[in-house]
Amino acid sequence: MNKKRQSITLGFLAGTIVSLGICALLLIRENQKFSYLYNILEKYSPIEKVDQILQREYFDKQLLQSGQEEMIKEAMKAYINGIGDPYTVYLDAESYSGLQQELEGEGHIEGIGAVVSKKDYYIQVEEVLKGSPAFEAGILPLDRIILIGTGETKGLTTSEAVSKIRGEKGTKINLFIERTTNSGSNEYLEKEVTRDVINIPSVREKVINYSGHKLGHLEVSIFGDQTNKLMNQAVKEFLNQKVEGIILDLRGNGGGLLESAVELAGHFIPKGEDIVISKYRNYKDTTYKSEGFAELKDYPLVILVNGLSASASEILTLALKEQIGSTIVGTKSFGKGSVQTLQELDNQDSLKYTVGKRFGPKGTSIDKEGIKPDYEIELNMTGYLMNRVDNQLQKAQDILVQKIKKQ
Repeated sequence: MNKKRQSITLGFLAGTIVSLGICALLLIRENQKFSYLYNILEKYSPIEKVDQILQREYFDKQLLQSGQEEMIKEAMKAYINGIGDPYTVYLDAESYSGLQQELEGEGHIEGIGAVVSKKDYYIQVEEVLKGSPAFEAGILPLDRIILIGTGETKGLTTSEAVSKIRGEKGTKINLFIERTTNSGSNEYLEKEVTRDVINIPSVREKVINYSGHKLGHLEVSIFGDQTNKLMNQAVKEFLNQKVEGIILDLRGNGGGLLESAVELAGHFIPKGEDIVISKYRNYKDTTYKSEGFAELKDYPLVILVNGLSASASEILTLALKEQIGSTIVGTKSFGKGSVQTLQELDNQDSLKYTVGKRFGPKGTSIDKEGIKPDYEIELNMTGYLMNRVDNQLQKAQDILVQKIKKQ
């Protein structure tokens, strides 16, 4: 009897201890949640204090109430800008729509071919479509638009800026731009841009007869939804024309969809070989491998890049260099190896933010470093603008012919 009572007592004590342990864990967990919430409230209490003062004492109550939505938006933008990452930005619905249309290759837009967003006291250029009026005028990503015509951009929303920049085909717009140079100093430029219909295919191919050889010139302006379809057509054309080598022109290609760049790489890199390694903070690291047929792997390949070649175009260049020994010609690429994602918000605006970094097949980083060409040559702008003579392309053709002759 005593043994049975002792057993029951021990069982009760054990159960009590377990229950207390569970309660303790729950209390600790709840305390952690409380601490987190307390820290959040403490961090943002100055904003709450400012709001309380304004709600209580600001003279024009109607003006204050009507501006609430814009105040919250501007507060979010300021919070994001405080990170100091130029690729993490708040995009209003119109900017988000423009970026989506560019990637999808859809929509009829008359303008300059640039995606912009509001940053501090200016409008920042996020993307420039190769071949667009903005590209031809020499406008670059991360340029800061200070004036549109004679009007300041300081008080403009993104939508207001976009409506002023867009216009009918053939009309002109002057943009006053602030640009940070490689040395870190700022320069100020005025650009006259002639608006046009923005409907440029992401892939354009042509066959060049040069020094007795057939060369395929493949120009990729952005990696979008339609790129792989157009690339398949270009590959068929090159095979039908029996080209002997290929020039992949990525000058001015600011990136786009990584999956599209990986698909394009599959035409050159054999199935199963690494193309890019993506490392994240909150997600599992991912290695993207070729899933293509590598129909073009045996063709000599020269890649053209410049300071506007960024992100996915740099990843593609690095993969082709490290995996099949492609030759690179032009000037050092932009140096953007960070990964952004777009998340639509409840108010139809969206947040573009950095979630990771990308590396080449051998672990090489291009972020803030760029890719240095094997043959560094600046574009002769005078010759290009006056006579449409492309000295970088000519150099690529010469090198490609040499590679063909060595086969």
